[in-house]
Amino acid sequence: MDQDPASFGADSPLLNASTHYLTIGYTLLPYLYTLFYHAQSRGDMVARPLLLEFYWDSSTWDVHQQFLLGPGLLVTPAPHEGAKKVMAYMPDAVWYDYETGGRVRWRKQNVEMELPRDRIGLHLRGGYILPTQRPATTTVASRRSPLGLIIALDDNKEAKGELFWDNGETIDTVANEVYVFCEFTVTQNRLDVKILKSTYKDPNNLVFKEIKILGTQEPKNITVKHNGVSSQVSPNVTYDSNLQVALITGLDLVLGEGNTVEWDLKIQDAEKIDCYPDESGASAENCAARGCAWEAPRSPGAPFCYFVDDLYSVSDVQYDSYGATAVISLKSAFYASAFPSTPVNPLRLSVTYHRNDMLQFKIYDPSNNRYEVPVPLNVPRVPSSTSEGQLYVVLIKKNPFGIEIRRKSTGTVIWDSQLLGFTFNDMFLRISTRLPSRYVYGFGETEHTAYRRDLNWHTWGMFSRDQPPGYKKNSYGVHPYYLALEEDGSAHGVLLLNSNAMDVTFQPMPALTYRTTGGVLDFYVFLGPTPELVTQQYTELIGRPVMVPYWALGFQLCRYGYQNDSEIASLYDEMVAAQIPYDVQYSDIDYMERQLDFTLSPKFAGFPALITRMKADGMRVILILDPAISGNETQPYLAFTRGVESDVFIKAPAGGGIVWGKVWPNFPDVVINGSLDWESQVERYRAYVAFPDFFRNSTATWWKRELRELYTNPRAPEKSLKFDGIWIDMNEPASFVNGAVPPGCKDATLNHPPYMPCLESRDKGLSSKTLCMESEQILADGSRVRHYDVHSLYGWSQTRPTYEAVQEVTGQRGVVVTRSTFPSSGRWGGHWLGDNTAAWDQLRKSVIGMMEFSLFGISYTGADICGFFGDAEYEMCVRWMQLGAFYPFARNHNGIGTRRQDPVSWDDTFKNISRSVLQTRYTLLPYLYTLMHRAHTEGSTVVRPLLHEFVSDQVTWDVDSQFLLGPAFLVSPVLEPNARNVTAYFPRARWYDFYTGVDIKARGEWKSLPAPLDHINLHVRGGYVLPWQEPAQNTHFSRQKFLGFKVALDEEGTAAGWLFWDDGQSIDTYENGLYYLAHFSVRQNTMASHVIFNKYINDANPLKLGYVEIWGVGSVPISSVSISVSSMVTTPNFTHNPATQVLSIDVTNRNISLHNFMSLTWRSTS
Repeated sequence: MDQDPASFGADSPLLNASTHYLTIGYTLLPYLYTLFYHAQSRGDMVARPLLLEFYWDSSTWDVHQQFLLGPGLLVTPAPHEGAKKVMAYMPDAVWYDYETGGRVRWRKQNVEMELPRDRIGLHLRGGYILPTQRPATTTVASRRSPLGLIIALDDNKEAKGELFWDNGETIDTVANEVYVFCEFTVTQNRLDVKILKSTYKDPNNLVFKEIKILGTQEPKNITVKHNGVSSQVSPNVTYDSNLQVALITGLDLVLGEGNTVEWDLKIQDAEKIDCYPDESGASAENCAARGCAWEAPRSPGAPFCYFVDDLYSVSDVQYDSYGATAVISLKSAFYASAFPSTPVNPLRLSVTYHRNDMLQFKIYDPSNNRYEVPVPLNVPRVPSSTSEGQLYVVLIKKNPFGIEIRRKSTGTVIWDSQLLGFTFNDMFLRISTRLPSRYVYGFGETEHTAYRRDLNWHTWGMFSRDQPPGYKKNSYGVHPYYLALEEDGSAHGVLLLNSNAMDVTFQPMPALTYRTTGGVLDFYVFLGPTPELVTQQYTELIGRPVMVPYWALGFQLCRYGYQNDSEIASLYDEMVAAQIPYDVQYSDIDYMERQLDFTLSPKFAGFPALITRMKADGMRVILILDPAISGNETQPYLAFTRGVESDVFIKAPAGGGIVWGKVWPNFPDVVINGSLDWESQVERYRAYVAFPDFFRNSTATWWKRELRELYTNPRAPEKSLKFDGIWIDMNEPASFVNGAVPPGCKDATLNHPPYMPCLESRDKGLSSKTLCMESEQILADGSRVRHYDVHSLYGWSQTRPTYEAVQEVTGQRGVVVTRSTFPSSGRWGGHWLGDNTAAWDQLRKSVIGMMEFSLFGISYTGADICGFFGDAEYEMCVRWMQLGAFYPFARNHNGIGTRRQDPVSWDDTFKNISRSVLQTRYTLLPYLYTLMHRAHTEGSTVVRPLLHEFVSDQVTWDVDSQFLLGPAFLVSPVLEPNARNVTAYFPRARWYDFYTGVDIKARGEWKSLPAPLDHINLHVRGGYVLPWQEPAQNTHFSRQKFLGFKVALDEEGTAAGWLFWDDGQSIDTYENGLYYLAHFSVRQNTMASHVIFNKYINDANPLKLGYVEIWGVGSVPISSVSISVSSMVTTPNFTHNPATQVLSIDVTNRNISLHNFMSLTWRSTS
């Protein structure tokens, strides 16, 4: 039968497809003809197996259903009948779809290519230029048509190609040298047409009419030169911003003659990298001095002054199985010197593939040692990754210099710093990266109005500061870490390990720019691919969160402004009388004599006895300590004198003396005039204070001794304060003077560096409310460092020795709560969200803050319930008590001069609401404690954004008014005044009302829920088993109560859960093997216990099982329940409610210890 395309009909798919691909083939004839020239002249292959071009990639060695035409065109046919999808391999290169010109993200990976029956795969390889010609029905006709070029740019924005041309039919044109041979190169936005041979004159006077550039920004200012002389042409540009394809027409480049085409790139507002973010503000003149462009933006927030040229070149790029290296050099110091401080040149880039899911890249000065963050990290001594197992591919790019990190499985680029503006000066380092989506979370500690960062031109500063929460105000801690989602829901994390003052700008490209004032650029990237795995990988590096004692999960009370110990005693008695659960009582600096650390005020003479009484009732006590130590005492003050003897205080450099600040302690023997303004009081009454340098080993020894004598006072035993934990405050470090007392700071450059980041009180410099930046500190190895570099590590450096001191002094696990944090602070302490305000917006933002610190690896976190500053309003405080009952760190705390806000300071209704919601919290403590254990051992989150569990549901990516505790417990608080309903989102799962066990029938939807003043909405996710325990006045008593399980079945009737149990207070019970850990699974109407480890619960030390509730069992009557205990089967009492579908089993009279429990089975009548 006939098989020519026309025989199948005028509009047949075969005819249309044949026409389409023959048109492409004729378009590419100049390219193909050139390939045949190389085949004839030097033996090159025209049709090539992939391995010929990518022989280093063993994956190409067996590819035989794809081929290359020359080096630049990949052909993927559909070789099997009926196939609409073809498995294809895309080697390690940039690839463009021939049909659209758009870049595909496939790279060095197997892909499933969609190929309908009328299509084959055609892809252009980046780095190559293909000559083309307008097609016609015959080659005789097409050879009269204009020529063109397709320029497919590679990673470095470069490409090359060739064209051989003769008359197409005469014999031996090559041997007789009657031909034209052109060489094309593109680099730095310039096309060079070089003529290597021009001994043939085409009779058709052929010209190149157009060039198509793939993978480019929009060209502008096109300049054409012929033999170096500008041509009078007016090219036109058509640009597709989505595909990044530019078509330049109207060129008329004569075949056989040398030409150049140059162009600038039009930079859209969203893509502009700010060239002049300096405090002084940009102008056209100072912008030009940096070699940057000045243009009024069309978009609010976009910079006027932006980069148009790169400053650095890249050379000596080398890759091996463990990473890569390169040399980065300044192209010219002229413009670089116009940026703040002195350029560092050359630079070294080192990339290390530490683990399959984690890599590091560092840019540093190879010639001189620069400050690097002295925080120990858990990095393999030798990289443990393998080329097969690595989740990433790294590419070092030039024009401009950049690092690309691509997820191997999807081809998604998760880091791409090939953006203009990279700078590495002594006190000004800058690097930008594109982001794979607009969904970015993290960076702290600053108050955020949403969990997701707004990328519409916002800048956030990071530098530890005594700064209460406020919009865009850098606050107590520094966490230069973010988690980002990719379009398919995969997640990755990025840490910049740098402790210098910095800021980060987000822009809608989407992209972000880091600017820091010192150190090196040391990045760690975590590949996930789920948000929860990213967090686990991050905490594997920085250290897992601390395991707090069980009692630390109880409710806690504090305020600044207790008048005496009698006030605390009355509060304690009232709380007990009201039967409101409560485990920990604090005292703020009121207990001290004149706010001096390690002293006891005469007004609190009865405090030691009160502590003894409360602890006898199962209570615990936490005391505050500030780092600043008074040096103005007229009576012996051992904390200071012994500190001087041990040389623990921060001093000025070059043998200078103690750097004196002012904080809380007052001068001795003065009468305070409280009517004076704050500054006057500080000047007149505050004592000079010294700041311990907690980096020093001697300081840790001194600090531990002072805490030991606070706990057991050898000179006045009656003043011993038997604390259980320590709360360290003001450790940014805070000072009430800027830098130091007169004469103040001496190094103006350090205190107000050449680039001052976008920080609170930017105009006052870095020493605002803290120490002079030239102050000298000494690391444990004896290295001397400037406070300028380590300022934001002060709280971090204090946390570990404080935690060790608590354990050494008390002999128990204890707890430390710290205000200032840095990555890895969570290994030793928890964190509260600072001195917030009694306001509805702060109530809402506390959810965001908790989720962020969960991301930062600090699980033990929460906000001051009801707010610190200002008088709490009744309804707000009710709602905050309800929300705060589910903070991991649940403490009601407020400031001096404000009304009381503890639960018993309000009316009976408030007391009842507080009692009820705290009893609910105490019920859940076994579940919460198990979550803390899993955070400690695995790095999983406790407070968990919904997106961590339901990342495939994009609605969850913006939910920040609800949160999960672990994977299963959903909290949907009321966060607005006068609300009696709350709108909550329920991802696709089975959800049960916590109070009733009833399936609420919500799947992947928003739902309006009743929320009367006495109610907070709580839900349990189907598929999980939650351990619980009867509540009591405090955990000492609740731990002796019956344990139960709430089993929430999923749609398949299955569930699973964990329980970790130990004595709740001893040190390192997990590490020492003194614990019980079990996994519980439910399937086919049987709940089974799988004891993973047990060296704690036994018959002499039982954990009594009392209740099991199974939710979602159906309405068919339950006929029997049996329970297996130590291989004996018994039939307990049970009730089944067909309406609620809840099965309740009571075994309180069976004397069952959990370690003997094996299984429970229920059967229905059907």
